[in-house]
Amino acid sequence: MLVNFFKRLSVLLALGWSAATWAQGTYPQKPVTLIVPFPAGGIADLSARALKPSLDKALGQPVTIVNRPGASGAIGAAAVANATADGYTLMYTLSSVASVPEQAVLNGQKAPFTLDQFVPVARVTVDVVSLVVRADSPYKTYQDFAAALKANPKGMTYSSSGNYGISHFPAEMLLAATQTEARHIPYAGGAPMLTALMGGQVDFNIPVRTLALPHVQSGRLRYLAMYGAKRWAQAPDVPTLSELGVPIDFVPWTGLFAPVGTPADVLATLRRALRAASQDNQFVETVGKSSAGEIAYLDGSELETFWKADLARTSVTIQRIGRIQ
Repeated sequence: MLVNFFKRLSVLLALGWSAATWAQGTYPQKPVTLIVPFPAGGIADLSARALKPSLDKALGQPVTIVNRPGASGAIGAAAVANATADGYTLMYTLSSVASVPEQAVLNGQKAPFTLDQFVPVARVTVDVVSLVVRADSPYKTYQDFAAALKANPKGMTYSSSGNYGISHFPAEMLLAATQTEARHIPYAGGAPMLTALMGGQVDFNIPVRTLALPHVQSGRLRYLAMYGAKRWAQAPDVPTLSELGVPIDFVPWTGLFAPVGTPADVLATLRRALRAASQDNQFVETVGKSSAGEIAYLDGSELETFWKADLARTSVTIQRIGRIQ
């Protein structure tokens, strides 16, 4: 499935979408709509709203952000997949939305959209995830936590922001890497996922680190480990899983997608504008002070290579999770 998709994507990128060059005039000539297929206040929404002022300037037209949440991002994504491919209706999303078609197939459902209905325009931000417990948890270190997992098969519980989401995947990756098991309890979003942990309903979870940061700073939660290759400057004493001998490669990211068939000149304009916006001082400062992750711009062949590897990792984890009963 993924191999065929990327073969088609490579051909289309090589051709520069030359078959769709019918756009009239210089793009953009009117406001551009970014559909975020997740709730307001989430990671994708925060990143999109942080980017908006800089993207307004770079495009020379106002950008309107519209939240279309539901069904793990499928509702908003399907709306963009079926929108006119003229560059005026785009999707700004979390990486996890790309796993929706495979989830549907696994669960015997009709996919609400397919990946070849989109062309990836650019990756904008990333945000590493973290292993988190309550501040009063008996697990003071990762070693304490890992020992408890092994000693109590299926006895520990964890919350997530939803099935097959960006907090579900890294938890299952950790359990697979350590050959352990824990019971998954999904919630409808990152905020209730953390509330469940702080309220004692679950033992741990794995949110993006900036989402947990305010609760760590307030003394309610504690980081045990960070995913990723390097320690985080805002929590320099917290080790990475790589340091601890558990090298898991998982990085949630946000990016912009356009409907397939969007003209080559429009895609080129969008990429130039997004690159400029990602380097704009206002966006850089906003991201540095907010929960919008870190700027990590990629487009073109670099993004295609990255996305291919990211989808392959996600596919393995979806198959591990299996069908949701």
